[in-house]
Amino acid sequence: GNSRRNSRTRGDAVMAKTVEQKSKDWGCSSATVRKYCASGLIPPAEKVGRMHKWMIPDEWPKPPMSRHGLCFLLDTIYQISSGVEYKAIKWGYSREDVIAGFEYLIGAVFMSTIDTNNLENELGNAFVTPRGEALIEKENSEGGRKIKYTARLKGKASFGIGSLEAEGALSNE
Repeated sequence: GNSRRNSRTRGDAVMAKTVEQKSKDWGCSSATVRKYCASGLIPPAEKVGRMHKWMIPDEWPKPPMSRHGLCFLLDTIYQISSGVEYKAIKWGYSREDVIAGFEYLIGAVFMSTIDTNNLENELGNAFVTPRGEALIEKENSEGGRKIKYTARLKGKASFGIGSLEAEGALSNE
């Protein structure tokens, strides 16, 4: 038997923690951590074992805001591509929280990598990844709010001597 019941290894020996362990690390309730996992905010979180308990990679950072807030940040990428000027955006969060939110979204691969110290110029080039699309879809279907978010997508395909680039938008309206 393995004496380390609450951890597992894969590849480079990634250690994982239970919801209870992560809630202590992050200074929040176990219910909040479970909600983060169930809402899709922690992509590598897995339900394991007979009891289907969430396990979260040890090094995974606490989401800096709710799924709704993070989807709002993803939606601003679409809004900017639709002609909204950065200066006109009413964030509803401090600059530090907005930057922390975008850094989390990049690190969790919900959006393309950009320089978060230069949001005014970088957001116009950013796009939402398929994982980010899934998060937005989940928020739009489960969020219960009237606000529905849209994702700006980019795709690239290569075949033989040619390639194709496409851009578009995803919305549930």
